[in-house]
Amino acid sequence: MKWAVLILILNTAFLFSQEAKIDTLEDVGEGLFENVEEDSQLDEIIEQIEFIRIELNRAEVDDLTEIPFISREDALKIVEYRDKIGGFKRKEQVFDIPGIDERVKFLLYRNSHIQRERFGVRLRGRVVNKGGFRNVKGNFINDFKTYQLGFLAYSNFSSGFVIEKDYGERRIDELVNFYFDYKGGRILRRFIVGNYILQFGQGILFWRPVGLGKGTDAISPVQRSVENYAERYISTDEVKPFLGAVAVTKFKNFDLTVFYSSRKIPASLDSTGLVRYIDFSGINKGQRDILKRDVYGFFGVYGRRNFVTGVSFAYQKFDKDFSSSISRPYGGGGIYSSFMWDFLFKRLNFFGEFATLSGLYFSAVSGVAFDFENLKLAFQYRNLNPNFTSINGNTFGERYGESWNEEGFYSSVKFKLSRFYIWGYYDIFTFPVTEIDDAKKGYDYRLELGIFVSRNMRAKILIREKSVSKGIKVYDEFERRILSEGNERRKNFRIEIENKFQSITFRSRIEVLKMSFTSEGTGFVIYQGVKVKVFNGLTFYARIAHFRSNSYSSRIYVYEDDLDGVVSLIPLYGQGLRWYFVLKYSYWKFLSIQLKYAESLFFENVKASAGLQVEIKI
Repeated sequence: MKWAVLILILNTAFLFSQEAKIDTLEDVGEGLFENVEEDSQLDEIIEQIEFIRIELNRAEVDDLTEIPFISREDALKIVEYRDKIGGFKRKEQVFDIPGIDERVKFLLYRNSHIQRERFGVRLRGRVVNKGGFRNVKGNFINDFKTYQLGFLAYSNFSSGFVIEKDYGERRIDELVNFYFDYKGGRILRRFIVGNYILQFGQGILFWRPVGLGKGTDAISPVQRSVENYAERYISTDEVKPFLGAVAVTKFKNFDLTVFYSSRKIPASLDSTGLVRYIDFSGINKGQRDILKRDVYGFFGVYGRRNFVTGVSFAYQKFDKDFSSSISRPYGGGGIYSSFMWDFLFKRLNFFGEFATLSGLYFSAVSGVAFDFENLKLAFQYRNLNPNFTSINGNTFGERYGESWNEEGFYSSVKFKLSRFYIWGYYDIFTFPVTEIDDAKKGYDYRLELGIFVSRNMRAKILIREKSVSKGIKVYDEFERRILSEGNERRKNFRIEIENKFQSITFRSRIEVLKMSFTSEGTGFVIYQGVKVKVFNGLTFYARIAHFRSNSYSSRIYVYEDDLDGVVSLIPLYGQGLRWYFVLKYSYWKFLSIQLKYAESLFFENVKASAGLQVEIKI
């Protein structure tokens, strides 16, 4: 309790200090991901944000939607404003665009330029040691993770590669992804050879491997609408990205995307040679079984200013059959097809997708969004068939990163009035087909209340509750095992304060979690973080957190500052302290050197990690 009082006093003291100019261009990634609560890494979204650059005065709607989180509706508003002012003279003018979220403006500023950059080179190398400085001479196979990235762009052409070794892997090139990309032209809009991803409709069949789920932004993740159907892939997933070629052509209002992919993906086979499961872990610690997957097809889309509609067709086949015990019905092959729509009518946006496998099984997602400037509402209904799914599917819903076996209804609101705002959602869901101890149904709601106390101080309160009905095994009075059902309920309460004072930013959080299922559990986290611009080119980040929880079940996820291109969502459980610091030094625009060191100090042991990253830009 003393810690909480001290942190609140420290932040309140700065409230009455000299007001500093807000740096609206800082912390774009932090603002987007600090409240994401999925147990996953979102590195590749950050990498997308980092490497996409558009020319403001020549970009069309499909170019703008290539930037993550910029919807088709946002892109139309950007183009309309650009035409109204006769083109952008300065990048800062993007902050004057009416009717779009401030974070969208941040991303647009960061990922755009007035005049096209004709030539660019970027090289990045990263080494992470999970033992920290205490284990510099540790075992290379088990204790070290390495990452190399290269990017080259000239005029309308670009190419890139990623090479990664994860913990436990033997070779430095266990994973290699690459691409060659041509972008431009009036008819041939894009041609990619190598690794790429596809996006269509609401993601029932095709979407990027990682997307934002339920979180702080209650509207944008559910309101999916893109006109950029193919993108180069420059991250570390080894299953979902395609490997082959894709061409995007445009003639007047008609877009045609044609693609082919042939890739070997990791799997596990049973004694009869049937596929037991596809290995999405991305970690290769020895010999793995290989499954060959071929996919080819096309998207045909017709669009005008206020509506887009289209169809997708794809044929998929594998070189091995699947076991009947596999947990997901990927099937041995078949024809996948879907129909999508996205209509804008004044302040209303209707969107959705209807998909089928060979005309036998059907899935659907549909929604509507209302935009009244300071008040935004969104509603979505999803009915995802339990009898088929797509490896590349990723719809918005309770099952993060999947498009299978779920029915649900989601409603959300964003309201802003002067210095106050309210963001929230309520989601109910059910899973039609379940095993004995699977989740069966549930609800999830979240409410965030915020206030901008001054130009430099922001405070917010978060309330969240999630309840899921699950099957459990219990014993009766005669010690016989019987099946029953219980509710796993998690309740979170959080207070957060951020204060900016010239070149220093303080951020504090207190969070309490209570969970109940077969037993009770509680979790508690309090932290104080600071960011300091030491001098031009050098920035220092640090945080210390005290945490306490009964078990892993009552863990609390916390976003951490990290090296560029890395998003860290750390689960804190047990009892102890966690601290870290990050140093980032940039020399002009050509060289970046970054260092992170972190330790988790438990009562029983110490866990440390250290990372070093060097980046060269031309």
